Amino acid sequence: MEPNRTYFRSLGSGILLLLFAGCATAEIEEISFPSRGKLVFTSAKSKEGSRFLEEVRRIEDKGTSYSGEFEIRIQNFVPKKDVFSLNGKIYYDKPTGKMQIELTDRLFGISVSKVYTDGEQIRIKTAAQEKIHEQPMDDILLSDPNGGKRTIVPFPVIYYLLSSQNARLFQPNSTLVQPKEGIILVRKAGEEWTYYVTERGVATVEWNSSRKNVKAVTSVQGEVEFPPKVTLTRIVSREDSSDQNRIEIKMKKTNRIESISPSVFGF
Repeated sequence: MEPNRTYFRSLGSGILLLLFAGCATAEIEEISFPSRGKLVFTSAKSKEGSRFLEEVRRIEDKGTSYSGEFEIRIQNFVPKKDVFSLNGKIYYDKPTGKMQIELTDRLFGISVSKVYTDGEQIRIKTAAQEKIHEQPMDDILLSDPNGGKRTIVPFPVIYYLLSSQNARLFQPNSTLVQPKEGIILVRKAGEEWTYYVTERGVATVEWNSSRKNVKAVTSVQGEVEFPPKVTLTRIVSREDSSDQNRIEIKMKKTNRIESISPSVFGF
C-alpha cells in the first residue's frame, strides 16, 4: 500500500494548490445543504440583531486554547472517485488566534507539511520544499494529482470553526440575522455566508460564491462543542450541484489549556 503524500503548489496571491495522493479509505458521508425558506431577516444593527450577535459572541468566548490530534480524509469525485487520508496535529492559542496544523504520513509518522495562520495570513512549509509559501487568509485549491481536477476549499470556514471565532466575520454593515431561527447571513461582493447557530455555538456554515462558481457546506456532526469532534465539508458546483469534494476532520484527542507556548508556532 502506497503511503499518503501531500503537496502544495503556489497559484498566486490568496490561493494555494493542495494536492493529495495516497491509499483509499471508506467513502465520506454526504451532508445536505440547509434550506432557509422564505424567512425575513433583520439588520445586525437593530436592537434585536445586536442582542443576538452579542449572545453568539458570548458563547464563542467560552472557547479555550487547545492542542490535539486528528485525522483528515478527502474524497475526490472527478475524474474518478477516490478517498485519501492523513493524520495531523493541531495547536490553537485563543489569546492570539494563532493556529498551527501539522500533517503527517499515516504509515511512517513523518511530518509532510505544516500550516500556520494567525487568522489574517497563512504560511505553509512542506517537507519537499525549503521555501515557505505565504498568502492572505483565503481559499485553498484542492487537486487530484492524477486527473488534475481542481476544487476550491473554503479554508477560512474550517479555521473559524476550529478556533470558535466566527463572530469576527459578523460586521454590522454586511450582516443580517434571523434570531428566532438562529441564522446569520453575511453578504460580501460575489459571496454569501450563512451560519446556523445553536445554543452551544455555530453548527453549520454554508458558503456560496458566484465569483468562484462553487458552493460548500461545513457541518459539525453530533453535539456542538469546542473544538468540534467531527466536521464534514461538502463542495459542489453551482451550475449543476454535482459533488466536487468532501472533507472529514475527526479529532482523536484534545487537550484544553490556557495558552500555547509561542515556541510551538513557526517553522
